[in-house]
Amino acid sequence: MFNFNFKCPIGIDIGIQHIHAAQLKQIRQGFAVQGLMHQEFAGEAGSVSDKSDTLVPLLKNIVKNKQFVGKRVVLHIPHQNIVSFPMRFQVGKSETPEEVILRESKEYLPFPMEEAVIDYPSIVSPLSDSGNWHKVTIIAVRRDDIKQYLLILKKAGLIVEAVDFDLSSLIRLHNYLYKPTHNPILLFHIGYTQSLLSIVTGECILAYRYIPWGIEILVRKLLANLGLANNKNKAEILLRKYGLAHKNHQNRNKSANFTEDIETTNMFRAVYQIIMPFIEALIHEFHKIIAYVKSEKQNVVFESIYISGQANLIRHLDQYLENQLNIPTKPIDPMDKIIFSDGAMWPDISECAPFALALGLAMKKVSWL
Repeated sequence: MFNFNFKCPIGIDIGIQHIHAAQLKQIRQGFAVQGLMHQEFAGEAGSVSDKSDTLVPLLKNIVKNKQFVGKRVVLHIPHQNIVSFPMRFQVGKSETPEEVILRESKEYLPFPMEEAVIDYPSIVSPLSDSGNWHKVTIIAVRRDDIKQYLLILKKAGLIVEAVDFDLSSLIRLHNYLYKPTHNPILLFHIGYTQSLLSIVTGECILAYRYIPWGIEILVRKLLANLGLANNKNKAEILLRKYGLAHKNHQNRNKSANFTEDIETTNMFRAVYQIIMPFIEALIHEFHKIIAYVKSEKQNVVFESIYISGQANLIRHLDQYLENQLNIPTKPIDPMDKIIFSDGAMWPDISECAPFALALGLAMKKVSWL
């Protein structure tokens, strides 16, 4: 039975240089896409209030867009405004977990507790022999930063119903698309300059971190090494066409006794060699987070790696990760179980991958009369 008080909000994912917006429509089969919108802007350093003049006109474009219904939104703010850390704590007989979390978090926050808004999206319950120790993931934001973002959206004519944690949105989307599992999985969302790497079980967060690695560094190196001037689109086309397919391309030609033109062969090799040092740096990040979880959880078996965001721009990235890490790897296809509603604009399906965070955000239940 449908809950008719549940409305699908507009999910707005604000990043360093990009805004992704998505809205869903509830149907009998689950969800359908009501609208999608992407806008790019020049990321600038400074306080949240300094960004108001840049963000307000872009957010007003969402209000004007006829694909979106209503003005209520659920929001991601840039991860640079978020402080997050894992923490262990023990609950005394006369204490609640919330009291202990607030008390212990003071030691980790870079600003006073009275200035913080704190959430904890994942608490690992204690084992029977653990002495009542818990493990929690803490998310904290300066209260003033939250107020500034609420003011920015209010100026754009939008009403913020909730501010969500990006990894929670990614888990929400994953659990909708795929059957949750008890074994740990890796969720990897590639951004433009930063990427989210995490290990989770269901909705339990075992480890996560943002890494300074994104599609931008690969594009920038291709531009510099191949003399493409500032043709960013050309560099992205080369990543999508050649990517990490050099060795597979060689093996295919040998097995088929087929010789391709030298220019194409050289391009497979050139793109591979240019991006490989950065792919190896990424593999190192995977090894670090995997080693951390193995040190915390004995005899752990990782079921799968799911990649999203800009992953679709790098040909054979899934195959390369699977071969290097020996863990089955699958690109997340947001359109696997989400159709487009009547009247929604149909982009290239491959272009929907960067909307993963916004789509997961748009699935957050918000009830109002």
